[in-house]
Amino acid sequence: MMKKLIAHYILVLLLTVAFLKVNGAFPEASSQSEFEPVFQKGMSYRPAPYPNYYPYNSSESDESLRRMAETNVEWVAIIAWWFQENLTSTEIYPHLDYTPTNDSLKHAVQKAHELGMRVMLKPMIDTEDAVNQPRWMIPDSPGWFQSYKAFISAYAQFAQENNVDLFSIGCEFKYTENKTTSWRQIISEVRKYYLGPLSYAATIDSYQSITWWDSLGYVGIDAYFNLTNKNDPTLEELKQAWNPIANDIESWYNLVKKPILFTEIGYRSGDGANKQPWNWTETMKPDLQEQFDCYLAAFQTFWSKPWFYGFYWWIWEGYSYIGMPDYDTAYNQTITDFTPQNKPIQYLIKAWYASDPMYARVETLQNELTALRQDFSDLLEKFNSLNSSHQTLRQDFDDLVKLFNVHLSQYGTDRYLLYTLALATVTLTVVNTILIIKGRKQKK
Repeated sequence: MMKKLIAHYILVLLLTVAFLKVNGAFPEASSQSEFEPVFQKGMSYRPAPYPNYYPYNSSESDESLRRMAETNVEWVAIIAWWFQENLTSTEIYPHLDYTPTNDSLKHAVQKAHELGMRVMLKPMIDTEDAVNQPRWMIPDSPGWFQSYKAFISAYAQFAQENNVDLFSIGCEFKYTENKTTSWRQIISEVRKYYLGPLSYAATIDSYQSITWWDSLGYVGIDAYFNLTNKNDPTLEELKQAWNPIANDIESWYNLVKKPILFTEIGYRSGDGANKQPWNWTETMKPDLQEQFDCYLAAFQTFWSKPWFYGFYWWIWEGYSYIGMPDYDTAYNQTITDFTPQNKPIQYLIKAWYASDPMYARVETLQNELTALRQDFSDLLEKFNSLNSSHQTLRQDFDDLVKLFNVHLSQYGTDRYLLYTLALATVTLTVVNTILIIKGRKQKK
């Protein structure tokens, strides 16, 4: 009977500890990078292209940001562009025609916040000949990493001082990404200055090869995936082209378990833009319909994916009238550029960004609710089992008390039993006193 009683007590103790553990009574050490990911209705932003350059602290830029906010954009990736002379250069420097001053950059961050938008700060580097020597071809070298660490750390400190909401540690340095130790050192250095979530913008053919995503909050993909091999495909053809790409990303997500952003995605308003969305130099005939369909296909494909956390469309310029025919004619711009401004897709973005993506995840939420109900049922079953064990334990205890009373009445007048109990009590008291004295000496 006594063994059974002890077993029941041990069972109750183990169940109590397990219950407290499951419900977080014993907190575990948390990683510095833990955070709650949020869906980002984003847009990439830069000053209007040279030679019509308007700095971030100009009235033209303020007006452009205001119009962006009216498009229901909630997150803006503000770009700080620096340069290096060629692929093998190790010196990284600001460019008079493209690099914002810290004062103008601070103004843009503050303006975006005033308009209710959150900010991702995105420092970027190009070579002076970005057409023939793109940044993804920059090779790794100790000298380059040293220069880059100083460059990115300065902006990390700026981001912390100006309440930036998300920080991008790099963009499309494909030939350096296999240097895991070097990039972890970069991330470690950045975290000395910036305490918020981090991301990195990888190319479509390198993001699955990066082994240091675990050090970041978000996976970033610059999602210029080739879609079809034809000009002006239908919306259905574009969605069919996206399906295997989305499935592949999802399969990979199940391995890394990191929220995924499209840190860049965009299409020119030109005929055939879907074939090579990354191609910003090809001459195209204007085609606003293809641009519209490309945007719509991306929205319809990814909006309801539970692992997907938002778009940053490329690119909103710092001048409000860009993209309009009169502006293009007067300033030698092209109507076939990436910008959604003053084009039909501006209103498509506004419509999609007006909705909450959580409403598009009803099926996922229903599955989660079903799982919660099952967990509750399992917990209730365990509780009932525990209650049954408690009743058995109580009955065993009552039986033990009755047995004790019987023995007490039987041997109540037995002097030998009383002497034995007294001697046992004295012995336990002496032992306990000795242990207390030893404990105090050890503390001293």
